[in-house]
Amino acid sequence: MEFKKVLAVVLSVFGLDVLPKKDGKSILTEDMKKQLQEKWGEKFVSTFEKDLAEFEKKGNDQGADSETADLKRKFEDMKTKFEQSEKDKSDLQVKFDKLLKDPEADNAEEIPVGNAGKRPAFKADMSYMHNKVLDNYFNGDASMMYSTDETIETSELQKEFGKYISSERIDILRRLTNDLTCTDYMTTIVTDKTEWRASQAIIDSVLQQFTPFWTPSKGTKFTPITIKNFFLKVNVPIKPADIIEDYIGYLYDENLSPEQMPIVKYIVNELVLPKLSEDLEDAMATGKFIEAKPTKDGEDASPAGDSMDGFVTILKKLKSEGKEIGAWLLPDVAKLTRANILEKVENAVDSVASKYKKKKMFIHADPDIILLYNRAYQDKYPNTKNVDKDNMQVDFTKFTWAPVDGMQGSGAFFLTPKENFKHLMSKNHREAKIYMQVQNYDVKVFMEFRKGTGFAMQEAIFAYLPEEAAGENEEGI
Repeated sequence: MEFKKVLAVVLSVFGLDVLPKKDGKSILTEDMKKQLQEKWGEKFVSTFEKDLAEFEKKGNDQGADSETADLKRKFEDMKTKFEQSEKDKSDLQVKFDKLLKDPEADNAEEIPVGNAGKRPAFKADMSYMHNKVLDNYFNGDASMMYSTDETIETSELQKEFGKYISSERIDILRRLTNDLTCTDYMTTIVTDKTEWRASQAIIDSVLQQFTPFWTPSKGTKFTPITIKNFFLKVNVPIKPADIIEDYIGYLYDENLSPEQMPIVKYIVNELVLPKLSEDLEDAMATGKFIEAKPTKDGEDASPAGDSMDGFVTILKKLKSEGKEIGAWLLPDVAKLTRANILEKVENAVDSVASKYKKKKMFIHADPDIILLYNRAYQDKYPNTKNVDKDNMQVDFTKFTWAPVDGMQGSGAFFLTPKENFKHLMSKNHREAKIYMQVQNYDVKVFMEFRKGTGFAMQEAIFAYLPEEAAGENEEGI
């Protein structure tokens, strides 16, 4: 294949007009090599560096070559169209790969965008031995089936994993938010910063009497809270031979074929992500960040709850530090019981500032507290039937109970407008890494991403913490 086309693809990947130079020669930096290796492997990098040297040895100047610049613009136009539609990611990758391998691939052929509004789904490569063996098994031929002493060819599994992640990365990252109950009630901030802090107050009003002067409306005086965007990871070791029986059982239960649910998709969607969502649910509510001590490869991981500060933990810190918020609800109530909860919840909602009583807000709560409230309500009004089990609005208010799984056992509840309840995540999807390594008969699944949670300002929080939670100091949280 003509080297100029390959050079144009590489320049397009890094958004460069020319590659960096050292001692008058064009080079790839170590970071650039690493990124290209992740995309196309070590062989591509070594071949590219060799061809680049030959290209310049013949007197060619990448910066002055108009043909390369034109090709680069074509690729960038293709990428722009693709990124706007977000519908053909896997197809675009296939076309790029084909262009790198096939000299005729660029001849008057247009890379399609759209595909009738649907993004092509990942398709298993049934030529890989593990897919072929399992497919034959489900078609009645068990002669090739793995025994307990055999294992999957991990190098093929790694290749297929990379293709699956390339196709489904965005959907996987969305699941890190959409599978959580707490993020339904939050507003998301996408940021590259490791810390986020509200820069201006929520505007109270915009209407004013006319005067022929510029008299800007001012927001409420407020106390912002710094929210940290924690860097998190997943390191999961898996021995494919150990999960074959579970995998086959799953296919039987769900009436799926290996082609519909390849083992790489099963590993991500059924083994890793559900547990990760469960851990995140708890960490984002009650986690308390404890910086990990220096470790070595193979040492035990730190507990999931040590990875970040959750919003209940943030409330505990504000309470223990004597910070003022909108209101600390029920300050004289050590614990809610079936006998007192109806009266105390009425007192709590009455304590919310007037301007917030007009807003529809959720009472984010330990599910046990909501159960206690519903049972007490049924005790007092036994003839009142809740025909809509999802309608948990407190009588004569605009406040609705919202159970948060991660708050289970905390005994706490709080109210705050959705715009004040924040969820932080990485702006750059490429920063979030998902990949697999192989070692002997094992595979290692890696994920790296950012998450954070908290509140924009103190004055819009109305919270109840039971005595055991409110009384703990920072070390005891």
